[in-house]
Amino acid sequence: MSEIDELKKKLAMACRMLFVAELVDYSGHISVRIPGADRFLIHGHPVSRAEVTPDDIVTVDRDGKRVEGKWNPPSELPMHIRTYRARDDVQSVAHLHNRMVVVLSMADRPLIPASNPGGLFGPGPIPVYQDPALIHTNEQGDAVARTLGSADAAILRGHGSIVAGNSIEWTFAACIDLEESATRLYYASLLGPIRYYTDDELQRVSKGRRRMPVIQKIWDHYIAKARLAGFMEGL
Repeated sequence: MSEIDELKKKLAMACRMLFVAELVDYSGHISVRIPGADRFLIHGHPVSRAEVTPDDIVTVDRDGKRVEGKWNPPSELPMHIRTYRARDDVQSVAHLHNRMVVVLSMADRPLIPASNPGGLFGPGPIPVYQDPALIHTNEQGDAVARTLGSADAAILRGHGSIVAGNSIEWTFAACIDLEESATRLYYASLLGPIRYYTDDELQRVSKGRRRMPVIQKIWDHYIAKARLAGFMEGL
């Protein structure tokens, strides 16, 4: 299997796993940069996120033009393309419709690390892009990329989030941790004031959370979960 074929397979798996984790629904997407090329892979716009196959992955150039594949790319492709342009370190981007992250944004509650899944983020609150409109233009994509800055995630108020990482596996794990962090913050807020991590605590938690064995463990767990749920047929 070629390197690109392997990336297409991983991308299809990640789409299905994000669906199983309820982080994407009929919309939402994940992409990856093709190593050594100014091109990117992303699944086709009309394809169910629960059924993406390697054949449903399309190749787009740095301007968002489809150069290979049978489907049109997602309409919010600009947030992917413009993030890749702004961040040479980013190899994979995901756009989620994650329920608890959106709920916190609706209440203007900051998402600050206060539990171990938050160790991938911070210090301080995760940046928030305030315009809830869909990201259909390069100008909007640039604004999202500016909001993200050098962070690993940004919240799209009332809409979802964008997550950026150095591999499909890393980005997927960060997607899981982002929603889990938001969920724990929500429940903790019902009990009283939240005790956020200090900078020292976050640094120590982050060091452990960012280790590749932890990232791989999250990835492997959700492969097994998706397989048991019947969502990995053909992969």
